[in-house]
Amino acid sequence: MGKGWAKGLTAATDPRIARMAASRRGKPRGPYRLRRCTPWIWTPEIAYAVGLIATDGNLSPSGRHVSVSSGERVVLETFLKSIGRTAKIETVKRSGYGGTGLRVQLGDVGLYRWLLSIGLTPRKSLTLGSIAAPDDVIADLLRGLIDGDGSIMDVTYEGTGKARGKRYRTLLVRFNSASREHITWVRAQISSRFRLAGGLGFEEGLYQLTYAKRASLKLLPYLYSSVGVPCLERKRDVWLKFVREDGAVIR
Repeated sequence: MGKGWAKGLTAATDPRIARMAASRRGKPRGPYRLRRCTPWIWTPEIAYAVGLIATDGNLSPSGRHVSVSSGERVVLETFLKSIGRTAKIETVKRSGYGGTGLRVQLGDVGLYRWLLSIGLTPRKSLTLGSIAAPDDVIADLLRGLIDGDGSIMDVTYEGTGKARGKRYRTLLVRFNSASREHITWVRAQISSRFRLAGGLGFEEGLYQLTYAKRASLKLLPYLYSSVGVPCLERKRDVWLKFVREDGAVIR
């Protein structure tokens, strides 16, 4: 008998398949190595990773796979380090945008179910709402949201009126989401915890929550409370450079 001889055959149609099935009937399979299931609990690192999943991640309909996509390898490396996992970072095609990006995918039922319990869902882009995170890790979660789909911007603009002819610099922090419920929740968290107000707008299918210079300079020290917190350094350095140069008038 050659390789693949049993393809398409069943115990009902072939006596050889029936004999082999009968010889195995009732015998336990395995042994299988059970994966150790460690309860997922909130830590600053986990909160940061949840922020990345909530923006650039996906919960598969399979009920077990969690993936995060990014154009920057360092984001995915930091994500894996934050949750204490190892996985292959693969190159994938970007549907709808062309080109390629990077993705890491984990098969972890425990993580998947825990993410469901705190408010994440499959196809979350339009349905994401609040995230059930404790107060002491909200800053880490917000930092993950910024690194996933937000921005820290050093912006130069032209003066008007009496300031016409001068150019000024300002610092902006922006959160983006396709879900109004989620962006409203982010706004409420920052308002209640940091007493800061942000402007809410809508452009090209995304809600944009933007904090101006004064609010940004108060918010960012909370989000980057120490040098070693997990973050995308490229975005953090925009703020640090602005602070060093003091946002002076550019003449």
